[in-house]
Amino acid sequence: MVDKNFFDELSQQISRLLPAANAMGEDIKKSVSAAMQSSFQKMDLVTREEFEAQVTALQRAQEKIAAMEAVINRLEEQVGNTPEKFDSSAPDQ
Repeated sequence: MVDKNFFDELSQQISRLLPAANAMGEDIKKSVSAAMQSSFQKMDLVTREEFEAQVTALQRAQEKIAAMEAVINRLEEQVGNTPEKFDSSAPDQ
């Protein structure tokens, strides 16, 4: 998970650590930023927003599953409390 501003912040931190980078200007910052973005893309990372969207979708799915389980349990109870309409020993017709 990577924030959108992560690359900019990391580039700025690197630039502050390397005084020579400040002297060389924006070219170094752009090069470092591009190299980092390329490396992070190879890692197949997701943004915080994408992660949060998946967490929300998972929570909704879990709620739906819980509701379905409740319905199934209720139906199973109803079927269990209903007298058998068919003789299970009789052959199928």
